[in-house]
Amino acid sequence: MDLRRFLSVSVLCVILGILTGTTFSVMAQNVPVSDSDKIITDPDIVPMYTGGTAEMHRFIANTLSYPSDAAARNAQGLVVYTFVVEKDGTLSNFNIIHRADSLLNKEALRILQNMPPWRAARHKGEIVRAETYVPMYFKLNKNAPATSRRTTGAPSSSATARAYAKTDPGIIENSDIYTIVDQMPRYETGEEGLGKFISHNIRYPREALQKGIEGRILCSFIVAADGSVSNIEVVEGLDSLLNNEAIRVLGLMPKWIPGENGGEKVHVKCLLPIDFNIDEDPIPTL
Repeated sequence: MDLRRFLSVSVLCVILGILTGTTFSVMAQNVPVSDSDKIITDPDIVPMYTGGTAEMHRFIANTLSYPSDAAARNAQGLVVYTFVVEKDGTLSNFNIIHRADSLLNKEALRILQNMPPWRAARHKGEIVRAETYVPMYFKLNKNAPATSRRTTGAPSSSATARAYAKTDPGIIENSDIYTIVDQMPRYETGEEGLGKFISHNIRYPREALQKGIEGRILCSFIVAADGSVSNIEVVEGLDSLLNNEAIRVLGLMPKWIPGENGGEKVHVKCLLPIDFNIDEDPIPTL
């Protein structure tokens, strides 16, 4: 049986603070506002920071104030909040889904709460409420002690997944890992090609199908300066079977086009959500 027919995979590449690399055309100014207060999870046009990616980079960089107590303790790590972009562009419903040090969690929230209104999402020709997220990776000087430098997501729970995770502590401990760069890493054939790659290679675990388990898994990985992919982790998971399958598939990815900063190729930490959706009734247990 080809289990791929049961699976609808949705992928959206998020390069730590960037929702997509897609450029959207300017919308007309008289777009009608939806009467519904429903939060749309997959709008036709996603919400975007006003002014685009570069402006959001500048805002975060200019607003960030690394907590002195956290710096003294060499506290670092990834913080991810989800939030709702309201129909007027304001942000609400902040929810942390990946934690680091408590002071870093608070600083990330402070930055988000101080953001100016975004461009709201569009769905079926109307302005709607939509949920999105912005990850922030807090990192200190690379000369800081290595003992507390590593911050990881959920560890893979099988030997196979651990092998595909390509964990390389050295790249974390001895290299600068960027989150905001001039040119973000990108899959060689673009987002569409990435989606096709994942759909072609993924194998929905039979037990997960039997149990009807589905939903979104958020993974992180590092695209190195040579384009290689390593340190694949589950940031927010569902079930160990799906978590491990997501890691396995990402571990199969070929080299990406690396990110660049100041004209130089650099290491960049990325996020990738994968939606596991079952299109038919769960298969019966034998």
